[in-house]
Amino acid sequence: MKLLRLFHNFGIENPNLVEFLDVVFTMLVVGLIGWIVYIVAKKYLPRLIRRIVGASRSHWSTWLLDQTFFNRLGGLIVPIILRTGISSASWHYMWIFDRIVDIWIVIAAGLLITSLMNGINRVYEHIASVKDKPVKIITQVITIVIWCAIVLIIVSIITRERLTVLLGGLTAFAAVLMLVFKDPILGFVAGVQLSSNNMMRLGDWIVVPGSDADGNVTEIGLTTVKVQNWDKTITTIPTYNLVSQPFTNWRGMEESGGRRIKRSVNIDVASIRYLNENDLAILKGSELLHDYITQRLAELEAYNANRASHLDKRQLTNIGTFREYLNQWLDNNPDINQEMTHMVRQLQPGPTGLPLEIYCFSVQQSWIPYEEVQANIFDHVYAVMPLFGLKAFEYAGTLVPEQ
Repeated sequence: MKLLRLFHNFGIENPNLVEFLDVVFTMLVVGLIGWIVYIVAKKYLPRLIRRIVGASRSHWSTWLLDQTFFNRLGGLIVPIILRTGISSASWHYMWIFDRIVDIWIVIAAGLLITSLMNGINRVYEHIASVKDKPVKIITQVITIVIWCAIVLIIVSIITRERLTVLLGGLTAFAAVLMLVFKDPILGFVAGVQLSSNNMMRLGDWIVVPGSDADGNVTEIGLTTVKVQNWDKTITTIPTYNLVSQPFTNWRGMEESGGRRIKRSVNIDVASIRYLNENDLAILKGSELLHDYITQRLAELEAYNANRASHLDKRQLTNIGTFREYLNQWLDNNPDINQEMTHMVRQLQPGPTGLPLEIYCFSVQQSWIPYEEVQANIFDHVYAVMPLFGLKAFEYAGTLVPEQ
């Protein structure tokens, strides 16, 4: 009433103009109050929280201070204050402003909840007990559901229709909605399957054929999975593809305590022969071969005792003795996991000679140490091979195949 008398004192007698000025003045005052509250929430509330938590740097306090939570909170408080402050205004067109403010409140609430979901996801990414759970997928689903509800509420505010009526009308568009939200639905189902079956976690090294993905999983989202490849590029894969198509997860290797080495050296078959007395004398000097050669010579002597023909007699070969030497060498190599399968075997011979494969597991799993162990093994293999009279297969200069 005092405000109305003030307008009358200024000579403003038109009731419609007085009513309009009353609403404008009220909006300005309430808006100023809302702006002050927003500044306090944005600038001073974080300082208060920082003093309360003090030196504590828990995941939740870090999120509260780092996220845009307080900006979103202030953005929600302002329209609520406006709505409360002008609720008693009696302007004829006030319903337009009411609807605008109501929509503002709904959108601001949605942004605040989205910020909260992002914060929950960030916090749980640093908690070891739930780090491998699809928290981000769940928060993304909740966010999508909330924004779908916000859209319905906004439509309800604009049309003044009840939500139940709008929801009933959506059933007619169920097929369209399923098409629009196909990827999120499939992604949610795939995320639950990946987690419940322990198929993939954050940080896993995976290889997906046909997608050039070969690296660590950095993000598991509702519709996509991000993989940082070893060349530092990022490959994105639809989440559902990891359920519907095969992929390789190297986590088993990392948890097993060993990383497989499976590589062959091709022996020139022309260098394969029986060992002579001079060869045997030299090789028996090796601690790894002394017992083996002594035992085998005794067995062969007993076997050959009643055989006159040289063709019927058995003798030690350089390839067989070399294979036994490598087996013994692997058994005594501290870089090889002795609790896992390790052997040296012959593969099918071909145009490039006789492949002699070393199959074992390195105790070093990280890339660089693993490659060092593997290189050391084959450095030794190539260096010691001539002592057994063996040669690695090489193409003659005129026989090198065209690439």
